[in-house]
Amino acid sequence: MATCPQCGKEVSFWERDLFTGACPRCRSTGARPATLGCGTLLAIGLVVAIFSRPGFGELESRMSGVLSAVENLKKTSDTQTSEIRELRKAVEELRKGGAAPGQ
Repeated sequence: MATCPQCGKEVSFWERDLFTGACPRCRSTGARPATLGCGTLLAIGLVVAIFSRPGFGELESRMSGVLSAVENLKKTSDTQTSEIRELRKAVEELRKGGAAPGQ
């Protein structure tokens, strides 16, 4: 037979508490296991997820790289657009003047 961890009394398997191993007398005086409800476990999980943020630094550095690449592409596109406008103006002036291209 096993003994009660609270009072040391011998207790059969069928009489002792499944979680604490306490006898019925000790169990009735408050020897209860700690339990966590589903909501408590979810709250703990959220706190851990918020404060651990695994891989967040790497994600930030990748995003800043993507943003700088997009900015460079926009500058290049703006430069090419202005060059195309200048070429169109030059072509229109040549067409109005009647001069053949290449002359």
